[in-house]
Amino acid sequence: MAVSVGLVASCGDGDTTPGAQSTTSASVPASAPAPATTAESAPASSSPETSPAATSEDATPPAGSSFPGEDLTPEQAEALQRAVDEGSQPWRLDPPLVAQAFVADRFGWSDTDARAADPHTVEVTNRADGSIVVLQLRRPVRESADGIWVVTDGVRIG
Repeated sequence: MAVSVGLVASCGDGDTTPGAQSTTSASVPASAPAPATTAESAPASSSPETSPAATSEDATPPAGSSFPGEDLTPEQAEALQRAVDEGSQPWRLDPPLVAQAFVADRFGWSDTDARAADPHTVEVTNRADGSIVVLQLRRPVRESADGIWVVTDGVRIG
């Protein structure tokens, strides 16, 4: 069954998490999960050619600027949760990995470090230029350990 959820919400499928599970930090190579059109497609790397939001270096907001997150409807969040429950996108259960997939899609960042500042906040650094964003995440469907995480908003701090 194909589930189209949109932007990072539909990031690629995978039976394995793209990197070590971690509650404090994660480092994911350029092959990190990136947007795809269905929940059953394989992970693909995000690049300016494949990500409409990352068409230029200007996609990264200026320092001090805030930006919206994934903006999923309740129905989209439920569909994404079902896909994860069925084994797709297990990285959706790890906030640093969700944050890295988000910045890969939104800003085209492919070489990043992510550090969980607290359970709902992840700081992501773009190794290429030192840019830093702080992302807020939440579990829109269920609060238990098997609930998916989505980015609600963020701010560029550096």
